[in-house]
Amino acid sequence: MTPKRYETAILFDPELPEDARKEFLGKLSGIVAAYKGEVLKIDDWGNRKLAYAIRKRSNAFYTFLLYTGNRGVVEEVERNIKIFEGILRHLTTLHTAELKPKVEPAAPPAGDAPADSGTPASETPAPETPQAPAAPVEA
Repeated sequence: MTPKRYETAILFDPELPEDARKEFLGKLSGIVAAYKGEVLKIDDWGNRKLAYAIRKRSNAFYTFLLYTGNRGVVEEVERNIKIFEGILRHLTTLHTAELKPKVEPAAPPAGDAPADSGTPASETPAPETPQAPAAPVEA
């Protein structure tokens, strides 16, 4: 059975120093690893304005943590989030969207040139366009 993927949105206090935030995210990565999981992506969105004030703060530092793990990993991650003082809000969801690997646009292969029909472009017949009937000429 493959481990499930989870995404935890964490809203850090904007006054929390960056090194404390990085240290806490490292601790969460260690917890995920302890549950035989893997942190797939840490996505920092930076300081954003909140829709409403939380603990008298109007901004928060948004971070999204995408990870996998065995049973109990979410409970342990959330338990540590609740203990840490620098977090305003958090939300964990089951991540069901497919991860798309970063793919660089590939040049078309050299052997896929358009097929040549053997007739030059000047000799190909143009498609006929219907013309409206001419008005009768009165003399």
